[in-house]
Amino acid sequence: MKDITLSKTGGTARISILDGSDLPDVIALHESVRAALPDDKKRFLLPRGVAYFQNLLGRLTGLMIGIRADNVLVAQMAMAGPLTLREAIALQTISRGDNILYHHASLTDSVIVIKSLAAHPDWRGNDLGRNLLSFGLETPLAQVADHVFSQVAAGNRRSIGSFARQHFGIVAAAHASEDGAPCFVFQRPAFGFDFAPAIIADEADPVEDFSAISALTQREALVGVLDESSAGKIAFMRSRETLNLMPTLARVSVNGQG
Repeated sequence: MKDITLSKTGGTARISILDGSDLPDVIALHESVRAALPDDKKRFLLPRGVAYFQNLLGRLTGLMIGIRADNVLVAQMAMAGPLTLREAIALQTISRGDNILYHHASLTDSVIVIKSLAAHPDWRGNDLGRNLLSFGLETPLAQVADHVFSQVAAGNRRSIGSFARQHFGIVAAAHASEDGAPCFVFQRPAFGFDFAPAIIADEADPVEDFSAISALTQREALVGVLDESSAGKIAFMRSRETLNLMPTLARVSVNGQG
């Protein structure tokens, strides 16, 4: 638990780990956020019920983090794990979309998956996402993991920026099975990515160039980072790491809950 200063209002909020007693507030926050999103952006935050979060806290041995301001829950995210990458794939915890290749992790590596990040629209501009991610990455749960993963809708530029600024890279692109929406898989290895100096592709638009990005990241171990020279665009770089393509096991498709 710690107090943070809200960058827009200048007020103080408290960030802490939540428990089962906070679930009504979590559900109310998600409903408020979805209600405020335009119809074409509601896919950025899929509807989740109590059972979903109970599964994250129980079966997936995770935790929830929240930010309260004026005694109201204004932002929240969940973290599932630790799981091995093999378990995460089988449970479809990282992505419920197309079968993808995990070039930058082995099946026995320990992973944490960030899920269901939501910030109330009335409190946006206060760096809530950045504070949630920063706090979550400092928890013992994340500190002992080999990798932290998340999935973000390709059109959700705000979340793409938040993850990229916390040193996550885009390592795969998939269509979510729930609604077919294009999504990116973000990954942050414990010791970061080691890049070769050359940029393979730059000024890629997350939405317009999605198909090309999907093809690139399937073919080789490229990592997408924010293109500092072009706002809102992505540059793809080649990792120095030895490729671990896992062509059979990493493509396993097993029904499960993520």
